[in-house]
Amino acid sequence: MDQQNNTLEPHVLMFPIPFQGPINCFLKLAELLCLSDIHVTFLNTEHIHDPLLHHTQVLSRFSRYPNFKFETIPDGVEHETPASEDRFMEVIAAVDAVTKPLLREMMISGRLSWKSDRPVTVMIPDALFSFAVDIAIEASIPVICFETISPCC
Repeated sequence: MDQQNNTLEPHVLMFPIPFQGPINCFLKLAELLCLSDIHVTFLNTEHIHDPLLHHTQVLSRFSRYPNFKFETIPDGVEHETPASEDRFMEVIAAVDAVTKPLLREMMISGRLSWKSDRPVTVMIPDALFSFAVDIAIEASIPVICFETISPCC
């Protein structure tokens, strides 16, 4: 919080669907936000986070941004690495069932809420996560959906 004028510093929560293509789009947007000195928390489900760290250079890429951090959240997905595209609906359903109540707790009363040291001031979920929009509205946080699916779909 800026002590001089009592306003919150911008803090964006980014929440992509747990597949590499959409995560790449979100990471690019996160990097642009970091370049603008905006704090970014990148929320990955457990399903994708470990493969992302082990098979990419994402940690070295973002190490130059002190205003960037990863968080993870359970997802209820069996950890086949990587999940095949034919499991897309299964992954989305598992995330909806398991992650939704956990994200709600994080945003309403937990480590990303207004009660935390650095509360989230805007949420950018993947457009497929409609439950995240409901949670952001409940938490009185502006929400901007980010569509990562190819227009040909």
